[in-house]
Amino acid sequence: MKNIHLSLYLMLGLLILTKKNTQAQSLRISYYGETISHYGLKTAYEYPLFSKIKERNQSLKMLLIAPSAALYRHPHNHLGIIIAPELIYRRIGKRGTLLEAGIAPAYFRYFLEGSTYQVTANSELERIRYAGGNAFLPTVFVGTGRALSVRRGLSFDWYTRLNISQQRPYNTSALNRFSLEIGAIFPFKKQ
Repeated sequence: MKNIHLSLYLMLGLLILTKKNTQAQSLRISYYGETISHYGLKTAYEYPLFSKIKERNQSLKMLLIAPSAALYRHPHNHLGIIIAPELIYRRIGKRGTLLEAGIAPAYFRYFLEGSTYQVTANSELERIRYAGGNAFLPTVFVGTGRALSVRRGLSFDWYTRLNISQQRPYNTSALNRFSLEIGAIFPFKKQ
């Protein structure tokens, strides 16, 4: 429970700090999954903390904060929800090449699929509703894509991202997890 409060406080604090900076905000929507069979959806709202156009090669460099939420399903096992504030460094070249890297201290909540029971004091079985667990999921990521708004004038960009996370706790230790995002970024204002 401490992990969800920490993640929510971090997101709220960072949103308050960036409330005044309204340029170049964008919405990100993507497929999110560990494999094709563990499928899901992720969305994020990106706020720029800092942006600069380098005069030498006309590339745009940005530091973004993005509160995000992902929902995925591991069939016959669990349903997972991931809530995270992401800190992203993104570079968009003059031809539209998008490169990014970042970190996300995430809260992970999972709900077991199927029915889970426990034995009561009367030696009877009682169904546990919303059985599952909570975990801390620190994540680092790298991504690439194409800013279609640069040369083609389209109002969206595409990207793909590899996430490397570590679920803590997992049983009595930790579990390394890899996931993939493929999606689109929809800017609200020109960058």
